[in-house]
Amino acid sequence: MVQKILELGEAPKITIANIAGDLHVKGWKRREALVKTICEDRVTFEQSDEELKIDCPEDCIVYVPYDAILHVEQVVGCARFRALGGSLEIGQIKGPLTLREVGPVEVGTIGGELSAKRVRGDLKIEAVSGDANIRDIDGQFHADTVGGDIRLGDVSGGVSATAGGDVKMSLAPVPWQGYSVSAGGNLHCQLPADGNANLMLSSNARSIRINFPDHTEVIRESSYTFVLGEGGAPINLSAGGIITLAGFDIDEDASEVFEFDFAPGKDISNMAAAMVHQATQHVKTHLKSLDTQLSGLSKTLEEAGISEERAREIRQRLEQARERASQRAQEAADRVQIKLEHSLAAAQRKAARQARQHARTKPIHIDVDALRAAKQSSSDPITNEERMMILQMLQENKISLEQAEELLDALEGKSSL
Repeated sequence: MVQKILELGEAPKITIANIAGDLHVKGWKRREALVKTICEDRVTFEQSDEELKIDCPEDCIVYVPYDAILHVEQVVGCARFRALGGSLEIGQIKGPLTLREVGPVEVGTIGGELSAKRVRGDLKIEAVSGDANIRDIDGQFHADTVGGDIRLGDVSGGVSATAGGDVKMSLAPVPWQGYSVSAGGNLHCQLPADGNANLMLSSNARSIRINFPDHTEVIRESSYTFVLGEGGAPINLSAGGIITLAGFDIDEDASEVFEFDFAPGKDISNMAAAMVHQATQHVKTHLKSLDTQLSGLSKTLEEAGISEERAREIRQRLEQARERASQRAQEAADRVQIKLEHSLAAAQRKAARQARQHARTKPIHIDVDALRAAKQSSSDPITNEERMMILQMLQENKISLEQAEELLDALEGKSSL
């Protein structure tokens, strides 16, 4: 395999025209591109100050600056993109597509499966022939057509998708986003049990199943309207098969992330408030530091003696960078706020469950000898109500099996062995 290094400018735009084999692209910190291939004689490059075009008739591995703007026209084989912060636009991938730790992505058609994790922006797809596995999207997810199944989770923005097969997804809806998903087969959707949403459900199989802690039923109708909590985000779900809605604790493992103390009676609201304040202060400090650095760079440019037109262009780019950074920092703070609020709710529910469990399992001291003596002095036989009371205490773990047997013997007036 041979390789070629090409120097790039500060804001590179890279076009990968046609790859006849597989394509692997990875971002790095260097201001240059590294192209690895087995066909050095047939790979072509077209380069200007800020743009680079690559055309390769074989498999190709490309390293590009992390913040490069990347456009891929066509890949005949499979394609994999990793560690990219700039926008990524893809025309056609005839094989499977894998995305890991990338910026916003737009894709035309994918001939194989799609696997996307940790996309820091919107993910928009026109068509996927195979399955789509989507997770951890910091933006909206849109797919016009997915021929196979969809597995979807951890999307911070709205969702719009159509699948020919089954759909299994978990959503944490917010009122300022919309959600619309259609499945040719069955559709299983998990929602926060303490969430708020207005759901419009449509099942060609006339089977809609609701499974929430306070609401469980099966609807044998083709359509159904369900209001979760106080209502809010609009969610439209349709399926050729069965629709299943299930409730879940959105941040069930939040105790591990935020280290909440679930001891019964523990006040955790102040802890969550302190964490929110700490996260907000962190964002403010970051923005202040960013403004200081950018201001210093702007001053340096003024003293560098470059032309006014060039200095104005650079200042505009600095201002745009400041605005983008500010927006991303605020969005990050909002996500922290939302996650902490969900974590607090989950923590409170868990604390309540533990308190109830503690109450159920608290041992009860019963003077069996006194009860036996009282029963022997009475001629009344043991009643069904007394038996049921003992069985209920046994079921709730308030007494052991041995204690239950002793109580029954005492109420029947038997002597202890």
